Amino acid sequence: MKILASDYDGTLKYKEHITAEDIEAIKKWKAEGNLFVIDTGRSMESILEEAGKYNLPVDFYITNNGGMVFDKEGNVLFSSCLPVDVSHQIMTLASQMKGVVSYVVNDGWYRHRIVIDSGLKEYRYPDLLPDLDEKQVFEMNKYAQIVLSFDSVRKASEAAQYLNEQYGCQICAYANKYVTDIVPKGISKARGLLFLSNLLSVEENNIYSIGDGENDIPLMEFAGHGGCMASAKSQLRCHACYLCESVSDYIKKIG
Repeated sequence: MKILASDYDGTLKYKEHITAEDIEAIKKWKAEGNLFVIDTGRSMESILEEAGKYNLPVDFYITNNGGMVFDKEGNVLFSSCLPVDVSHQIMTLASQMKGVVSYVVNDGWYRHRIVIDSGLKEYRYPDLLPDLDEKQVFEMNKYAQIVLSFDSVRKASEAAQYLNEQYGCQICAYANKYVTDIVPKGISKARGLLFLSNLLSVEENNIYSIGDGENDIPLMEFAGHGGCMASAKSQLRCHACYLCESVSDYIKKIG
């Protein structure tokens, strides 16, 4: 049995939708006795909406950049949380940082968005309406992930570097296009995949993974035969063994 773990945005969903070719390739992969895993920075709430929209044949979900692992029924197999005090500091800092449009906190399943500057363009969460106020968000006291949404890719990347310098002993910050994803120290998409492979007793040489962004570097490097989307930044391609046009193209290459 083999595992294929795919990033979602920009990888499986790379043309503003998921192609029929990719879905058919995944179904064939599974028909051969293998497993398909989505390994994403999204929350479970968010990725389940997407999976339902496209009727995706997913066996496991790794969400929050590796901080949560679920089976296809939604049962929690692994979970992690940020320190509450650091989370509050980062949320306070978000309101002071230049270029922050909004931030989203994630309790492991659900997302809650706080708008910081409605005058800036929102690239990541234009349709996610706030459902809690800032006081209620601070009272949650459980944060699996915090996502800062910026008005430029550069600012998101600079913020990730700054947060790792300031809080690196307690958190990991990943630049992911227009956002900075913040998760507990030691958490990555590869960490979630390692947990799942150990749980299922699948050896690393039978694990395949593909991504397209900076937060996918640990995923692309995992197990030594990762794939990188051809649409990714040129500096990311060196982290993978295969350069691919799509998930179906990657499946052909590793088949």
